[in-house]
Order: sequence, then C-alpha cells, then structure tokens
Amino acid sequence: MQLPLPVTLPDDETFASFVAGANEQVVSLLACVAEHSPDWREEPALAILNAASIPLVNLMGGNGKGKSHLLYAVCHQLAGREIPHVYLNCADLIGLSPRVLDSLELLPVICLDNLEHIRGNEAWEEAVFDLINRVSETRVGLLIFASQLGPQHSEFLLPDLRSRLSAGLTFQLQGLTDEERGEVLSSRALQRGLNLSEQALHYLLNHSQRDLPSLMALLDRLDQRSLQEQKKISVALVKRELSE
Repeated sequence: MQLPLPVTLPDDETFASFVAGANEQVVSLLACVAEHSPDWREEPALAILNAASIPLVNLMGGNGKGKSHLLYAVCHQLAGREIPHVYLNCADLIGLSPRVLDSLELLPVICLDNLEHIRGNEAWEEAVFDLINRVSETRVGLLIFASQLGPQHSEFLLPDLRSRLSAGLTFQLQGLTDEERGEVLSSRALQRGLNLSEQALHYLLNHSQRDLPSLMALLDRLDQRSLQEQKKISVALVKRELSE
C-alpha cells in the first residue's frame, strides 16, 4: 500500500539518537514493536501491549518532549526492515478529506502525530474513531498516536473517541535534565560533523531557551554560521548568534 500523502521524515531522528532519560520503558517498548512487527503479538516482551483491549499506544507530552522523534524512529526502523507502515501528521490533515484514513487498518503499523489538531472537528474525530475500531476488529495493525492532550481530554468532543483512546496504553513523556539535553546536542553535532566544544555547549545550555526544538533550531543556525565563517563552534560564535 502506498502512503496516502508524501512524507519525508528527518534522517537523524532515530532510536540511536534518542536520549531516553526517564522514558526508558516506552522507548524500549516502541523499539521492540519496530523490531518485531508485524508479528509483535508473538513477542513475550510486548505482553503489556497484548493485554490492552485495543492495540494502541498513546504518547502524551508537551512540545519538545520527543513524541514525534519516537514516531520517526519507529518508521525508520520499519522502513529498514521493509515493513509496510504509515506516518501522518494531523496538523497537515485537517484541510483534507478524512478518507485519507481509509484502509490504513491493513498496515502493520499506523502512526498519527499531533492528534490534538483534530480536536473539535467532528468529521475527523469520527474518522479516527472509525480507524481505531477497524484496527481493533481486523487485528492486523498497531496504532501509535502522539498528542499534547490526554485521551480523556474534554477538547476531544466525541465521547466514544475518548473511550477508545483510553482503551490503549498511555505514556506521559518526561522532559530531559540539563545533562541529557547536553547529550542530545553533542550527539546531533557529531552526526553533522560539527566541532562543538564543551565550553560552547555549556554556554549554549545556560544562555538560550532550554526546550529541545529551540536548541535544535539554534544548532542549525550555528551550523550555518560556522560554515560561513569557517570557524568551529566556540563560545564567541555562540555569543554572536544569540546576540542577533
């Protein structure tokens, strides 16, 4: 089956580049799913998922907690194994027909990101509810949803949808410590071949916005400045970037 929409995922957002911190349980579970799908039901390590009444994993958390990264990681590993799957960002779907979800239940893994964007949209809430039901009935696919809202949040207007979401497993993703944020930045810098000194890293973490999306965006800008100036990323270079 072809993807309903053309989707390009970030190459560097894999399980290898994800710093789990306090989220080790859900990271291990999703890595196991990606390794054993489509036969995940036969894997003893996934007994907790088998015990759920609906094959659904909810990833909850605010911006920058790593929800999308984990969905990307699952998809990258499945793609490497040539296992059919789909990733869809609900932020891109609202202007489209809910029929893009038709027949997705035939895929081994279905990832829906930013589910909060369907809240209050009756047609889309019903479409996701119907997809969950079809997946539950066919027993072929596994749903992995990411959202800033919990399954029972009142902004999801359809009570049946809230009930179905709650029937799966829900994990509240935890933020990283400063040390773990430093690990993420160092890892991304190495992947890009950047020379990021310990002093520059320390300065960056203490003088910029601390959420990961902002830190990653800053690293992108530092990468560009470093190339333009033909200099390594030093404290002085970080200071110049932050002052502009």
